[in-house]
This record gives sequence, structure tokens and C-alpha cells, in this order.
Amino acid sequence: MSNAIEFKNVSKSFRKGEKVNSLRDALPKLFNIFRKNAKRTDSDLFWALDNINLNIRQGETLGIIGPNGAGKTTMLKLISGILRPNIGSINVNGRISSLIEIGAGFHPDLTGRENIYLNGSIMGMGRKEITSKFDSIVDFAGIEEFIDTPVKRYSSGMYVRLGFSVAIHTDPDILLVDEVLAVGDMSFQIKCVKKINELKKNNATILFISHNLATVAEICNKTIFLNKGRIEFHGDTSSAIDKYHQHMQNNLVVRRELKEVKEFGIERYIATKKAIICSVELFNDNGGPVFTVNKYDHIKFRVEVVFKKDLTNPIFGFFIKNTQGIVLTDVNTLYRNIDTGFFKSGDKIMLEYVLKMKLTRGTYYFGTGVAYSDLKAFCDWKESALTFTVLDDGGTKGLVDLDSQIFLDKKRIG
Repeated sequence: MSNAIEFKNVSKSFRKGEKVNSLRDALPKLFNIFRKNAKRTDSDLFWALDNINLNIRQGETLGIIGPNGAGKTTMLKLISGILRPNIGSINVNGRISSLIEIGAGFHPDLTGRENIYLNGSIMGMGRKEITSKFDSIVDFAGIEEFIDTPVKRYSSGMYVRLGFSVAIHTDPDILLVDEVLAVGDMSFQIKCVKKINELKKNNATILFISHNLATVAEICNKTIFLNKGRIEFHGDTSSAIDKYHQHMQNNLVVRRELKEVKEFGIERYIATKKAIICSVELFNDNGGPVFTVNKYDHIKFRVEVVFKKDLTNPIFGFFIKNTQGIVLTDVNTLYRNIDTGFFKSGDKIMLEYVLKMKLTRGTYYFGTGVAYSDLKAFCDWKESALTFTVLDDGGTKGLVDLDSQIFLDKKRIG
């Protein structure tokens, strides 16, 4: 199988504070070159990509994950030809369809109908081909009643639906998708994933950027973890997600002072530090520690606490939130009527919060805290102590599996 995309010693730099993606952006920058005070040094350079060597095989579905500023979007813009590398070369074999920016290629004053023809032609389709696919494009986007409305009146979700619909109807050899599915609603996201899987069966090469790690796991067999312009890991998706979580955990900034803790009705709170949360880890049945689990796994969150002052009956709490900030579970020893006992200064204990995973596919935040005086005072608190991803939804959608059963009575009524 041949390579669809080849990166050979590719590096791309920008001037700090500079954003040049078009001639409109470039002209002011060009003018500044002639200004007497426009002095530039090498320290002004920011290397978005640094010596990338990568072969992407035809028919491969590759995820690209990493923190903001890692170089993910720059990589796709180089492949699509929007940007050119400073160093190295990129070889692309096949017809490209890209969805990198919301509404890219749309003219705001033109209607949805007119923009389908405009955007389709930009992506290499002839007028007859666009006409033959027009009804299918509109139906997939779900904007029938707004098709003759100027797109400047569209919501961001409508923009994305129309842009994605045009992109996938070009029957591309290579599809580039950058985070745009996050704007669509759940039903549209499901439709998009289904369409992407159809393109996979037709041997299309797909590069997929998303902060939704569960969707990356669902779509991509292999994934790159990109950080500071360099490939930290390239391999199977679950391992890449683990590496990314490990990176986030190592770089987690612990907030020990909370000005507001609305969950407990407290307007202002400053940690007393009578006890300190030292570490938080997630383990599965195989011993872990891990950052990715499957639904129905038996898991445990292990929390290490050191006491700096004597304390009687401290309260230990644990909670899990999704990426929208919705608290999915919140338990503590006070609510469970657990007498925790007396701890002396210098004591170190290990807490374990054990559960069977019932959350569906997605990324979640685990938090923990130590309190006392019926939750009126806090020793320490970690709002997002650890992030983890559930890779398999077990055939259930929504936020959580309610452990339900389905029964079918085959007896006919009447």
C-alpha cells in the first residue's frame, strides 16, 4: 500500500503574535518590514512544527491529539496547501477535502445554495457533479428550510453542518477534519461518525483532530500525540491517549485555593492545609495505573493524603464531572455516615474510591477533597485531579448506563 502523505524533515515557524493565512493578513506584515522600528530577532520565532518525519499510508485513519498550540492545525494546513513549510517537504497523493475552519470557503452574503456551488467548485467538483449531489448535501446538512438564506445568518452549527456535508460529498481520497464536530449537536455528530466510517470502508485517508478523545478512539486506529511541534508518540490510539493523559497529569496545576465552592453553598473558601492531597491515580483490574478504561471495568481511584495537623473525623469526598462541567456523581464519607476517626500530624493514608464504570464513551474529570466541620471548612481540594477517558460505550448512548434491561413479550395483544 502506497503512502498518501509524506512529511520529510518538515518544520514550520511563525513570528510571535503573527497570523498569516491569506494575502489580506500578509499585506500589513509586509508593510511593517519597511518600518524603521520593525526589528526582529530569532527569539521572535515560534516553531509550530519541528522536524516532522511521518508517512501516512493510503486508507489509514489517523488521529492527531495534543494540547492547544501543539501544532495540530498547522499540520493540516500544510497538507492542504494553505501554508508552506520553512524547512523540508510534504508529498500528497490524492484529492483532498478539508474542513479545518468553520465556514472556510463560504461567502457570507451568498445563500446556502450558492455557497454549495462555490465551495464545491473550490474543492474540485464540476457544476454537473455538484448538481447531482445537491439534494444529498442539503439533506445531510439538515438545512432545507434555510437553503436560500444568506449564510451570514446561519448559526455556527449550521455552518459546520453545511461545510462538512460539502466536504464529504466530494468523495475525497484524503479528508482533513479539525475539531469542527464539536460544534454540531449529538445527532449530527453520530451522523458524521457514520459517514466517516463509510469513507474508511472506501479506503479514504482520514486525518482527524479532536479534543474529544473518545471520538478519536472510536474513529482512529492509529493516533499521533503532538506536543510543542514534535511527535511524542505515534501508534495505536489507546496508547496515544494514555500518553496524552500522562502529559496532562504531569503538567497539572493544582489549585489549592478556591474562592467559590458553589456545590457546598460556600461563598468563599481558603484551604487550611491541615491535610494535603499528595497524589491521585487511577487503577484497573490489571493493576494500572491507567488513564483509559472501558465501560463495565472495575476501577479504583487511589488518593494519598498527608496530615499536617491533628484532625478528628475528616471528611473525604470524591466526584466525577464531564467536559461540560456536569457533576455525574458526588459522594463523601459524611453523606455515607462513615466515621473516619482521629489522625495525628504526620500521618499518611491511602484512600480508595472503588466503582464499576457505568459512564459511556467520553472524557471525564475526577476530583477529590478533604474537609471537616460538616463541610464548613476544607483542608485541601483538587477540582480536576485527574482526567480519564472511557473508550467503549457498551452499546449505550447518553451520559450514564442505568444498568437497565430490555424485555420483549412475543405474545400478541388483541
